[in-house]
Amino acid sequence: MIDVHTHLHPPKLFAAIRRWFAERSTWDVSAQPTEPADVAAALRAAGVERFVFFSYAHKPGIAADLNAWLTAASRAIGGYGLPLATVHLDDATYLEDLRAALDAGCIGLKVHEDVQRLAVDDSRFDPVYETLAGRGAFLLVHVGPIPWEYPRDTGAARVERVLERHPDLNVVVAHFGVPDTLRYFALMGRHPHLHLDTTMVFAANSPVGGQSRFDPALIEGHAERVLYGTDFPNIPYPYSNEREGIEHLGLSPAALHAILRGNAARLIARAGASEAMPNGPAKRP
Repeated sequence: MIDVHTHLHPPKLFAAIRRWFAERSTWDVSAQPTEPADVAAALRAAGVERFVFFSYAHKPGIAADLNAWLTAASRAIGGYGLPLATVHLDDATYLEDLRAALDAGCIGLKVHEDVQRLAVDDSRFDPVYETLAGRGAFLLVHVGPIPWEYPRDTGAARVERVLERHPDLNVVVAHFGVPDTLRYFALMGRHPHLHLDTTMVFAANSPVGGQSRFDPALIEGHAERVLYGTDFPNIPYPYSNEREGIEHLGLSPAALHAILRGNAARLIARAGASEAMPNGPAKRP
Protein backbone atom coordinates (compact mmCIF):
# COMPACT_ATOMS: atom_id res chain seq x y z
CA MET A 1 0.00 0.00 0.00
CA ILE A 2 0.91 3.64 -0.44
CA ASP A 3 -1.01 5.85 1.98
CA VAL A 4 -1.43 9.37 0.57
CA HIS A 5 -3.21 10.94 3.54
CA THR A 6 -1.45 10.90 6.91
CA HIS A 7 -0.53 13.52 9.49
CA LEU A 8 2.74 14.52 11.12
CA HIS A 9 3.00 17.77 13.06
CA PRO A 10 5.58 19.46 15.29
CA PRO A 11 5.09 18.37 18.92
CA LYS A 12 3.34 21.51 20.20
CA LEU A 13 0.93 21.58 17.26
CA PHE A 14 0.21 17.86 17.53
CA ALA A 15 -0.50 18.26 21.25
CA ALA A 16 -2.96 21.06 20.48
CA ILE A 17 -4.69 18.91 17.85
CA ARG A 18 -5.02 16.03 20.32
CA ARG A 19 -6.50 18.40 22.91
CA TRP A 20 -9.03 19.53 20.31
CA PHE A 21 -10.12 15.94 19.67
CA ALA A 22 -10.35 15.23 23.40
CA GLU A 23 -12.38 18.34 24.19
CA ARG A 24 -14.57 18.81 21.10
CA SER A 25 -15.22 15.40 19.59
CA THR A 26 -16.18 11.88 20.56
CA TRP A 27 -13.14 10.43 18.79
CA ASP A 28 -10.61 8.69 21.03
CA VAL A 29 -7.30 8.95 19.22
CA SER A 30 -5.17 9.01 22.34
CA ALA A 31 -3.66 5.55 21.73
CA GLN A 32 -2.27 6.50 18.31
CA PRO A 33 1.37 7.61 18.02
CA THR A 34 2.47 11.15 17.21
CA GLU A 35 6.28 11.00 16.99
CA PRO A 36 7.41 10.67 13.36
CA ALA A 37 9.54 7.59 14.05
CA ASP A 38 6.66 5.91 15.89
CA VAL A 39 4.14 6.74 13.17
CA ALA A 40 6.55 5.40 10.55
CA ALA A 41 7.09 2.20 12.54
CA ALA A 42 3.33 1.63 12.85
CA LEU A 43 2.84 2.10 9.11
CA ARG A 44 5.71 -0.24 8.26
CA ALA A 45 4.20 -2.86 10.56
CA ALA A 46 0.88 -2.47 8.72
CA GLY A 47 2.53 -3.20 5.37
CA VAL A 48 2.65 0.34 4.05
CA GLU A 49 5.29 0.73 1.35
CA ARG A 50 5.39 4.54 1.37
CA PHE A 51 3.28 7.29 2.90
CA VAL A 52 2.52 10.93 2.21
CA PHE A 53 2.16 13.26 5.19
CA PHE A 54 1.48 16.91 5.93
CA SER A 55 0.63 19.59 8.42
CA TYR A 56 -1.14 22.89 7.80
CA ALA A 57 -0.53 26.56 8.44
CA HIS A 58 -3.68 27.51 10.34
CA LYS A 59 -2.54 31.12 10.66
CA PRO A 60 -0.11 33.46 8.92
CA GLY A 61 3.56 33.48 9.81
CA ILE A 62 4.17 29.78 10.42
CA ALA A 63 4.21 28.10 6.99
CA ALA A 64 7.95 28.40 6.35
CA ASP A 65 8.84 26.89 9.73
CA LEU A 66 6.30 24.12 9.27
CA ASN A 67 7.70 23.25 5.86
CA ALA A 68 11.21 23.13 7.30
CA TRP A 69 10.01 20.77 10.02
CA LEU A 70 8.15 18.55 7.53
CA THR A 71 11.14 18.13 5.25
CA ALA A 72 13.42 17.48 8.23
CA ALA A 73 11.00 14.84 9.49
CA SER A 74 11.06 13.15 6.10
CA ARG A 75 14.84 13.05 6.09
CA ALA A 76 14.91 11.73 9.66
CA ILE A 77 12.80 8.71 8.68
CA GLY A 78 14.94 8.04 5.66
CA GLY A 79 12.51 9.41 3.08
CA TYR A 80 9.99 6.67 3.89
CA GLY A 81 7.41 9.42 4.37
CA LEU A 82 7.03 12.07 1.67
CA PRO A 83 5.88 15.55 2.77
CA LEU A 84 3.36 17.94 1.28
CA ALA A 85 4.00 21.64 1.77
CA THR A 86 1.69 24.14 3.41
CA VAL A 87 1.21 27.84 2.65
CA HIS A 88 -0.97 30.61 4.00
CA LEU A 89 -2.29 33.22 1.59
CA ASP A 90 -2.01 36.01 4.15
CA ASP A 91 1.77 35.63 4.14
CA ALA A 92 3.46 38.03 1.73
CA THR A 93 5.95 35.29 0.81
CA TYR A 94 3.53 32.41 0.29
CA LEU A 95 4.73 31.64 -3.25
CA GLU A 96 8.36 31.75 -2.16
CA ASP A 97 7.45 29.50 0.78
CA LEU A 98 6.03 26.94 -1.64
CA ARG A 99 9.01 27.03 -3.97
CA ALA A 100 11.44 26.61 -1.06
CA ALA A 101 9.43 23.65 0.24
CA LEU A 102 9.38 21.95 -3.16
CA ASP A 103 13.11 22.52 -3.52
CA ALA A 104 13.61 20.91 -0.09
CA GLY A 105 11.71 17.73 -1.01
CA CYS A 106 7.97 18.34 -0.75
CA ILE A 107 6.01 16.59 -3.51
CA GLY A 108 2.89 18.73 -3.43
CA LEU A 109 0.66 20.95 -1.34
CA LYS A 110 -2.03 20.30 1.26
CA VAL A 111 -4.91 22.78 1.59
CA HIS A 112 -7.41 22.36 4.41
CA GLU A 113 -10.23 24.79 3.78
CA ASP A 114 -11.87 24.50 7.19
CA VAL A 115 -8.78 24.67 9.40
CA GLN A 116 -7.02 27.33 7.32
CA ARG A 117 -10.18 29.33 6.55
CA LEU A 118 -9.08 29.48 2.92
CA ALA A 119 -11.14 28.62 -0.16
CA VAL A 120 -9.37 26.33 -2.61
CA ASP A 121 -10.50 28.50 -5.55
CA ASP A 122 -9.17 31.75 -4.06
CA SER A 123 -7.48 33.49 -7.01
CA ARG A 124 -4.38 34.11 -4.88
CA PHE A 125 -3.70 30.39 -5.19
CA ASP A 126 -3.34 30.65 -8.99
CA PRO A 127 0.46 31.14 -9.04
CA VAL A 128 0.77 28.37 -6.46
CA TYR A 129 -1.17 25.95 -8.65
CA GLU A 130 0.79 27.01 -11.73
CA THR A 131 4.00 26.21 -9.85
CA LEU A 132 2.69 22.84 -8.70
CA ALA A 133 1.58 21.85 -12.19
CA GLY A 134 4.85 22.99 -13.71
CA ARG A 135 6.84 20.80 -11.31
CA GLY A 136 4.59 17.76 -11.56
CA ALA A 137 3.54 18.16 -7.93
CA PHE A 138 -0.03 17.57 -6.79
CA LEU A 139 -2.64 19.27 -4.64
CA LEU A 140 -4.40 17.39 -1.84
CA VAL A 141 -7.39 19.39 -0.69
CA HIS A 142 -9.69 18.91 2.28
CA VAL A 143 -12.84 20.62 0.99
CA GLY A 144 -15.16 22.25 3.49
CA PRO A 145 -15.61 20.99 7.05
CA ILE A 146 -15.57 17.25 6.28
CA PRO A 147 -16.00 15.01 8.25
CA TRP A 148 -18.69 17.39 9.41
CA GLU A 149 -21.50 18.08 6.96
CA TYR A 150 -21.71 21.10 4.66
CA PRO A 151 -24.08 22.27 1.90
CA ARG A 152 -23.89 19.93 -1.08
CA ASP A 153 -22.13 20.95 -4.30
CA THR A 154 -20.47 24.06 -2.88
CA GLY A 155 -17.09 22.40 -2.37
CA ALA A 156 -17.22 20.53 -5.66
CA ALA A 157 -17.99 23.78 -7.46
CA ARG A 158 -14.85 25.36 -5.98
CA VAL A 159 -12.73 22.38 -7.01
CA GLU A 160 -14.19 22.50 -10.51
CA ARG A 161 -13.20 26.16 -10.84
CA VAL A 162 -9.63 25.23 -9.90
CA LEU A 163 -9.57 22.45 -12.51
CA GLU A 164 -10.94 24.76 -15.18
CA ARG A 165 -8.21 27.34 -14.49
CA HIS A 166 -5.45 24.73 -14.08
CA PRO A 167 -6.28 21.73 -16.28
CA ASP A 168 -2.80 20.18 -15.90
CA LEU A 169 -2.82 20.19 -12.09
CA ASN A 170 -3.32 16.83 -10.36
CA VAL A 171 -5.93 17.40 -7.67
CA VAL A 172 -6.77 14.84 -4.98
CA VAL A 173 -9.94 15.53 -3.00
CA ALA A 174 -9.85 14.05 0.50
CA HIS A 175 -12.48 11.88 2.16
CA PHE A 176 -13.79 10.58 -1.19
CA GLY A 177 -15.39 13.95 -1.80
CA VAL A 178 -18.19 13.21 0.70
CA PRO A 179 -20.95 14.33 0.43
CA ASP A 180 -20.38 15.21 -3.25
CA THR A 181 -18.76 11.96 -4.39
CA LEU A 182 -21.14 11.40 -7.30
CA ARG A 183 -20.58 14.97 -8.48
CA TYR A 184 -16.81 14.38 -8.49
CA PHE A 185 -17.19 11.13 -10.41
CA ALA A 186 -19.20 13.05 -13.02
CA LEU A 187 -16.49 15.71 -13.23
CA MET A 188 -13.80 13.12 -13.92
CA GLY A 189 -14.98 12.77 -17.50
CA ARG A 190 -14.03 16.40 -18.18
CA HIS A 191 -11.06 16.66 -15.85
CA PRO A 192 -8.51 13.86 -16.30
CA HIS A 193 -6.37 15.01 -13.37
CA LEU A 194 -9.11 14.86 -10.73
CA HIS A 195 -8.76 12.16 -8.04
CA LEU A 196 -10.39 11.18 -4.75
CA ASP A 197 -8.80 9.57 -1.72
CA THR A 198 -10.52 6.99 0.47
CA THR A 199 -9.71 8.58 3.82
CA MET A 200 -12.07 7.48 6.62
CA VAL A 201 -14.79 6.44 4.17
CA PHE A 202 -14.49 2.65 3.99
CA ALA A 203 -13.26 1.84 7.50
CA ALA A 204 -15.72 0.05 9.72
CA ASN A 205 -17.11 2.30 12.47
CA SER A 206 -15.59 5.39 10.89
CA PRO A 207 -17.39 8.67 11.69
CA VAL A 208 -17.27 9.36 7.94
CA GLY A 209 -17.83 5.73 6.94
CA GLY A 210 -20.60 3.78 5.35
CA GLN A 211 -19.16 2.09 2.30
CA SER A 212 -22.58 0.64 1.50
CA ARG A 213 -23.63 4.06 0.22
CA PHE A 214 -21.36 3.65 -2.83
CA ASP A 215 -21.97 1.24 -5.68
CA PRO A 216 -18.84 -0.93 -6.06
CA ALA A 217 -19.38 -0.94 -9.83
CA LEU A 218 -19.08 2.85 -9.83
CA ILE A 219 -15.83 2.66 -7.89
CA GLU A 220 -14.55 -0.06 -10.20
CA GLY A 221 -15.26 2.17 -13.19
CA HIS A 222 -13.26 5.04 -11.67
CA ALA A 223 -10.56 2.98 -9.96
CA GLU A 224 -7.76 4.76 -11.83
CA ARG A 225 -8.76 7.99 -10.03
CA VAL A 226 -9.03 6.69 -6.47
CA LEU A 227 -6.11 6.68 -4.00
CA TYR A 228 -5.77 4.95 -0.67
CA GLY A 229 -5.66 7.29 2.34
CA THR A 230 -6.38 6.89 6.04
CA ASP A 231 -5.83 10.06 8.16
CA PHE A 232 -3.50 8.06 10.41
CA PRO A 233 -2.71 8.67 13.23
CA ASN A 234 -5.81 10.83 13.74
CA ILE A 235 -8.24 7.90 13.56
CA PRO A 236 -10.35 6.38 16.37
CA TYR A 237 -10.09 2.77 15.13
CA PRO A 238 -7.37 0.31 14.01
CA TYR A 239 -5.29 1.23 10.98
CA SER A 240 -6.25 -1.96 9.14
CA ASN A 241 -9.93 -1.00 9.00
CA GLU A 242 -9.62 1.22 5.92
CA ARG A 243 -7.93 -1.40 3.77
CA GLU A 244 -10.28 -4.12 4.98
CA GLY A 245 -13.28 -2.00 4.05
CA ILE A 246 -11.91 -1.43 0.55
CA GLU A 247 -11.15 -5.12 0.11
CA HIS A 248 -14.71 -6.00 1.11
CA LEU A 249 -16.06 -4.03 -1.86
CA GLY A 250 -15.32 -6.99 -4.13
CA LEU A 251 -13.32 -5.00 -6.67
CA SER A 252 -11.21 -6.67 -9.34
CA PRO A 253 -7.52 -7.30 -8.53
CA ALA A 254 -6.53 -4.63 -11.04
CA ALA A 255 -8.81 -2.02 -9.46
CA LEU A 256 -7.68 -2.94 -5.96
CA HIS A 257 -4.01 -2.62 -6.93
CA ALA A 258 -4.64 0.75 -8.59
CA ILE A 259 -6.37 2.12 -5.50
CA LEU A 260 -4.00 0.72 -2.88
CA ARG A 261 -0.76 1.45 -4.70
CA GLY A 262 -0.63 2.11 -8.44
CA ASN A 263 -2.32 5.48 -8.65
CA ALA A 264 -0.29 6.93 -5.79
CA ALA A 265 2.94 5.55 -7.24
CA ARG A 266 2.17 7.37 -10.49
CA LEU A 267 1.63 10.73 -8.75
CA ILE A 268 4.73 10.28 -6.60
CA ALA A 269 6.86 9.47 -9.63
CA ARG A 270 5.46 12.45 -11.54
CA ALA A 271 6.48 14.68 -8.64
CA GLY A 272 10.03 13.42 -9.00
CA ALA A 273 10.18 11.13 -5.96
CA SER A 274 11.47 7.58 -6.23
CA GLU A 275 8.84 4.86 -5.89
CA ALA A 276 11.28 2.58 -4.07
CA MET A 277 10.77 2.32 -0.32
CA PRO A 278 13.85 3.24 1.70
CA ASN A 279 14.95 0.54 4.12
CA GLY A 280 17.02 2.62 6.50
CA PRO A 281 16.17 2.84 10.21
CA ALA A 282 13.67 5.44 11.33
CA LYS A 283 15.21 8.25 13.37
CA ARG A 284 13.65 11.01 15.39
CA PRO A 285 13.83 14.48 13.79
